[in-house]
Amino acid sequence: MSQTHTTATMQMQAVSIGQIIMDDSNYLTLWGHVQQDGVWYPCDLVTTYEVMNTMLRYSHEKNDAVQMTIVKKLEDMRHIPEIIDLETELGNAVVFDNMIFYLSRPEHHEWEICAEDACYFIQKVVAMPVVPPPPPARADLTEKMEQCLQTLRNNYDLYLGFIEIELEDEAARIKAGLADDLSFSMAYYAWQLQSSHP
Repeated sequence: MSQTHTTATMQMQAVSIGQIIMDDSNYLTLWGHVQQDGVWYPCDLVTTYEVMNTMLRYSHEKNDAVQMTIVKKLEDMRHIPEIIDLETELGNAVVFDNMIFYLSRPEHHEWEICAEDACYFIQKVVAMPVVPPPPPARADLTEKMEQCLQTLRNNYDLYLGFIEIELEDEAARIKAGLADDLSFSMAYYAWQLQSSHP
């Protein structure tokens, strides 16, 4: 295979590989699918060993099984080309996702393996940033927060009771444990929250 001439680059976020074809060149041919807008399309992919290693590195849980299968075939390679049937060896096609695949089409079908318009060259792969899931709500923290809000509501109810029996505002706040402005404001908002959402 001579130097690769490709067309414009496009991006995909998932590739499924069922078979890998190895020969005596520096390229791997991959039979599988690409995912675009949630739909899987069958295609042939061509890439280098370096890009394949990057794909394996980014797909931690798939790495070992696929890499060991490739190494085993390379060690026992008797025929050229050699086919690794991942669907048979591993039970199903291997999906590489959470990556951005930079793909392009070879010009003028310069590779014999390429089927009509369903052939792409994987130029490079970039890992997508991992967004950690939000931490689960801690039940104990939620319970403590609810207890705190209830205490503030109770103190504000007590304050209102003292006001109702015509105690001075300042004395009512002190007796209800709401002498400082911050405590009084928090108690008022906790009480207001309960009043607006019974």
